[in-house]
Amino acid sequence: MARTVAFLFDGGGADLVGKARTAAAKTLARRLRDHPKVGETVVATPHPERWDGELVTVEADPPGPWRFGARLTELARAYAADRLLYFSAGSGFLLPDDELDLLVTAHLPTPSYAVLNNFYSTDFGLLVPPPALADLTRDNPIGARLWGAGYACYELPRSAGTQFDIDTPGELQVLALHPRLSPELREALVAVPTDRAQQVLDVLIDPEKELVLLGRVGGHLARWVESEAACRVRIVSEERGMESSGRAERGAVRSLVGALAHGRTIAELVELLTQFGDAVVWDTRVLMAHLGFWPEPSERFASDLLDLASTSHPTLRELVAACADASIPFLLGGHALVSGGMYLAVELAWEDADRAVRFRPLPLPH
Repeated sequence: MARTVAFLFDGGGADLVGKARTAAAKTLARRLRDHPKVGETVVATPHPERWDGELVTVEADPPGPWRFGARLTELARAYAADRLLYFSAGSGFLLPDDELDLLVTAHLPTPSYAVLNNFYSTDFGLLVPPPALADLTRDNPIGARLWGAGYACYELPRSAGTQFDIDTPGELQVLALHPRLSPELREALVAVPTDRAQQVLDVLIDPEKELVLLGRVGGHLARWVESEAACRVRIVSEERGMESSGRAERGAVRSLVGALAHGRTIAELVELLTQFGDAVVWDTRVLMAHLGFWPEPSERFASDLLDLASTSHPTLRELVAACADASIPFLLGGHALVSGGMYLAVELAWEDADRAVRFRPLPLPH
C-alpha cells in the first residue's frame, strides 16, 4: 500500500508572525495526525522544543543554512514516502475537512502528479511520487518545477482555505476576527488589533462603499472580489513576482502608486488615496521597493500594525503616522494580505453579516 507522509516546515520564529505560524502548523498537524490515510506526520523545525513529540514526529533542522528542496527531499527519502504531503507553516490550516480529505486521498490517472494550492506560488500540496527538488531554495516554484519535470499539476479551488498563508501582521488582523480558531492560534493572536480589519469587512458588504486594493493583486482574486463583495472595488495591481524574479533586489521595481509619491510627501500620498474609497488595503512592499528601501522584518511588521514607536525608518514612520491619522481605515501588509487575506476577509464579512441577503444578481432559471 502506498505510504502517505505529511511534512510541515516550521521556522519557529519568536515574533508575532512566527508564533502565529507555529500555532497554525500545530492546528493542522493535529488534523493530519488523525486522518486515517496519513501514515505519519513530520514537522521539521529549528526549535523542536516548541513541539510536543506525542503530537507528531519532530525533526530538528541541522544548524546553519540549508536549502528547502534538499531538506524536503532528504526527509521524504528517510521516511520512505510514496505520496508526499507538504505544508509550509501558516498554510492549509483553514482547509475545510472535505477539501483536506480531497487533497490527502487524491488519486489521478497518471504516474506523476501534484495537487497544489497554487500552481504559480505553492504553499502546500500532494506530490506523487516525491520529486527531487534539491536545488530549490523556497517552495513557491514547486508547481513550475514539477510541470517542467512532466508532472500533471492540478489546483484546488481557490478560497480562503487554499490561499490563506501567514506572512505578515496584515492578514493576521483579518484572521483574528475568525470565530472558529484553535485555542493555540487564538492565544497567539490575542494582542492583534482588529478594528481596522473589521472596518474593511464592513465596507466589503456595503453596496454604497468602495474599497481600494493596492499591490500584487492577482487576476483571480480581482475577479473573485468583484463577484463576491457588495462594494465597488478600485484595484491597482502591479509588480507581481517582484521578489521571485529578482526585480526587488535589482532595484527594478516600478510602481504606479509609488510614482504618485514623487513630488509629494508620504502624508500627501496617503491623503490622496483617501479620496478614492472608504477603506484601503495596501501591499506596501511594492511602494518600499519602488522607493528603494527595504527595512528589516521587524520594521515592516511594525508598520503593518501602525506601531509608530517600533518604527525607526523615517519614510516608514511618515507612512505609519499618516495611515493612523487618515480619515478612512488603512490595512497594511504584504502580498499575503492582498491574496489569501482578501479571500478570508470577504468570507468573514458575509459570515458576520448576520444572515444578510447577499447583494448579487440571481441566476436566471432554465
